[in-house]
Order: sequence, then structure tokens, then C-alpha cells
Amino acid sequence: MRIVDQLGKLDVPQDDIVVFRTATHRLAMNSSMASWALLSPRQDDLLSSLARGVAPSVSPDGPYRSARDLDRDLAHLVLNYMVYLPGWRPRYQNMKVDLNIVYYAITEGCNLRCPYCYASSEKKLPGELTPEETLRLVDQVADAGAETMVFTGGEPMMRRDLFDAVRRAKERGLRTNIITNGTLIRRIETARIMAELFDRVTISMDGGTAERHEPTRGRGTFAKSIKGLGLLNEVGVAPIINHVITAENVDYMEELASLGERFRIRHIRVQQHSDLGRAKYDDLSFEWAEYLKTDDFVWSSPYAKHLIDDSKAAVKPCNIRGNCGMGGHEIYVNSLGNVYPCKLVTSPADLAGNVRHASLAEIFEAPSMKELRDSNIFDGSVHTDCHRCYIRGACGGGCRAFHMARSGDLRKNSRHFCRILRHTQISTIWKSLGVDRSVVDDPGAFVPIRPADGSVHPVYEDWRNESPVIPKADLVRQRRLLPVVGVSA
Repeated sequence: MRIVDQLGKLDVPQDDIVVFRTATHRLAMNSSMASWALLSPRQDDLLSSLARGVAPSVSPDGPYRSARDLDRDLAHLVLNYMVYLPGWRPRYQNMKVDLNIVYYAITEGCNLRCPYCYASSEKKLPGELTPEETLRLVDQVADAGAETMVFTGGEPMMRRDLFDAVRRAKERGLRTNIITNGTLIRRIETARIMAELFDRVTISMDGGTAERHEPTRGRGTFAKSIKGLGLLNEVGVAPIINHVITAENVDYMEELASLGERFRIRHIRVQQHSDLGRAKYDDLSFEWAEYLKTDDFVWSSPYAKHLIDDSKAAVKPCNIRGNCGMGGHEIYVNSLGNVYPCKLVTSPADLAGNVRHASLAEIFEAPSMKELRDSNIFDGSVHTDCHRCYIRGACGGGCRAFHMARSGDLRKNSRHFCRILRHTQISTIWKSLGVDRSVVDDPGAFVPIRPADGSVHPVYEDWRNESPVIPKADLVRQRRLLPVVGVSA
């Protein structure tokens, strides 16, 4: 049966469809399905007609001179989920979420004092899990059905029993990752052990030169981290580099990305500075102007191929993200055994339990965890601000901690952060479609138009209504900010 024969029964999800129009291109997007497609002007007009309830006709003088031409364009809209066949509108079903990743801060001790550290790491805390308790935690992670255990901190390599814990994790069939500053990878023997034990090694760096890296990491740290990178490469490990973008380093992204030319790395994972942990009191920032510079870098620099932006979902149509995964796909255990939904969400109110008093599997079923993982961009208490957004299916609501850092509430979106998320998602989609840079230089490339009436989507400029952020200088310092320290040899 031809689609044209069902013309009067086709279902147009008007609340979900927007079109971005430039002088040369049309991009349609379905927010619920996270689907998108380039349209010809004729297909764009057809979508608008269907959204208004006006059935197109076949006419020698009209855009469609044969039913076959019309059927072909209707098929393009149906196959890309801009229009549904009668009775075929998809329904979202909240599936059971299994635990996948457990982040474990094996110690809060750290040899650096980065001013934006989300964990506010300084010294080893009294009462951290003992080596024996750590091994029992590893067993609990495996027993809970997780697939990956990420060892972090603090600086995990300051814990003498780190490798013993990782060996137990490998024995239990877990994938093992580590996030480190790299300064303690001093010997080839250490690098060989890491190559044997870890499936993935991530090194945090703040710049591609000592001049950029050391103002936040400390004198002498750049050479030590670079040495660690080199030693890992020698034993066949291609690490990931973590990088936090700020107003101070955004103009030097090419220096950092050039590390991908000097070393074998998987990629450089970049994320924006956010006021979490010690960063609430530092003098660093990341605003709209800095975001636009990162977007320009992605479009213009040949080194951008080494970067992965942490705020961007995989560029695959219909890859729907219900939420960010906290409290479900991943959880966090700190050095004291306290369990939280995310490594960035660790207030007393977010504490779900402690592994000294209950098993990890039991804590995973805590009501607070279940509420977070059951909430999604379609329904739930945590994502109510996302329900009407035109990129919701591709975005998944963004990082809730980043929202909270500006809004003050895990359940309230930061309009500033949403503005960045929307622009970066659309920019990434345009790039994935292979368009020329001139297309995204057209302002219309980012303006969501509703095809039914030609109006701009109502949430497009809601960032203008965000409450002013309290200047950091006006915040009451509740703790002493330690200076950046060097690393001894």
C-alpha cells in the first residue's frame, strides 16, 4: 500500500517537530525520537502542510505532478519519524536500569590542589576503607552486576594497595579504569603494571604546555604528566586526556589538542568548568562567550578531531537518552564507603547508604536512587524542565550536577547550561551531516521553527529568564582554599 493512500490519516507529532532553516538547507528534528533529517524545500513545505492539516494535492501546476513524487517525499518524512503512519506513533517505555559503572574514590588524598576540584580533595580522610574493606567492596561491585569499576580520588595512585584492589576486580571479571593526574607514573615498571591491569587510563591535564597547565596544577607538574603519558605509550597504552575548559585556557585549545599529534591517545575529553566542589570559590569560569569559542574551534581547527565534548551525545539518530544515568547506569562510592548517585552529587541529602552497613546491591535499591534513575525527559520529578525542550531525546537532560551548580537545585535546569546544550547538539548534528561551515554561520541554523504555524519554539530563548548567578566574590567562604602545591620527585 502506498503512503499517499493514507494521506488523511497520517499522524504529525506537532509538539515534537521543529525545523531549522538556513538560506541553503533545511534540518527537521523530532525531539521525542531524537531523530533528524535534511529536507528539500519541497519536503519542508509538505511537512508544514501536514502539520496544519492541509492535504497536498497532485496537480500539473503544483509541486507534485504525480502521486509517485508525493509518495517519495512522504516516505522520507515517515522513515525519519517526522510523520507517523496511522497507529504507529511510538510510546516511551521506562525500562529497568541495571548498574553498569561504579566510580570508587579509593582515597581523598591528593598530591595536587587544583582550584576547581569537584571532590575538594586534599588529605587522606580518617576512616577511609581499609585494604580488606576495599577488597570486599570490589566483590560487592561484581555481585551487584556492574561491568566496570573506575578507580579515582583524590589521586588513586597515592593508595599503596591500589593495584591489589584492581587485581581483585580483574579476577571478578570487571573492566577496570583509572582517572589520575599522571604525575606518579614515574617508572616504566609502573606503566607496565597499569597496562596489565587497566582497560582504560585517563590523565587529567589543564593545558598543552607548562605555561597553561601549571597555574592550576602546580610547578613541575606538566613535565611529570607528560613523562607519564610517554611511559604509557611505551608499553602500548593510549590514554584518554581529561580537560576542563575555562575562560583562562579556552584560547589555547589547539595547544592541548596538539598532544594528540605528539602522543598516542584515545581522545581528549573536554568539559566546561562548573561551580562544583572547590570550584564554587575559585576565580575561573565558563560562560556563553567561551562556549562559542569552543564551537568555533570544533568547526575550524584540524586538531579538533582529537576532542570529544562531554556535553554531546553520540551523533546517531534515534539514540534516545532518557537521562544522564546517575543513580542507575552509574553510582559513586567515596573513600569512606558512602554511596551517592553520582561523583558530582555528594551532599548529605544525596547519601544513599554506606557499604559498611549494607551491601551495594541493597543500597542501589534505595528510594532516592530509584527516583533519580526512573526520572527521564518524558516523565519524572527530576526532569520537569526538560519535558517541552526541542532537543530532549538527544540530550537526556544534560548533567544534573552542572544544572545544580548554577540553579542550586538538582531538579531545576540552568537556562544558561540548556542554552549551551541546545546549541552544541544542533551544531554537532549539522557537522555530522557534512554541511559547510557557512551553513552554521547562518543564524537560522539554530532557530527552531514549528512547522504548523511558523513560530519560534517557546523554549528557544528561555535562557533570558535565568536568575542572576551570585558573584563568587560575594559567597561566604566556608572552608580555607589551599594553595596549589608542587610535586616532589
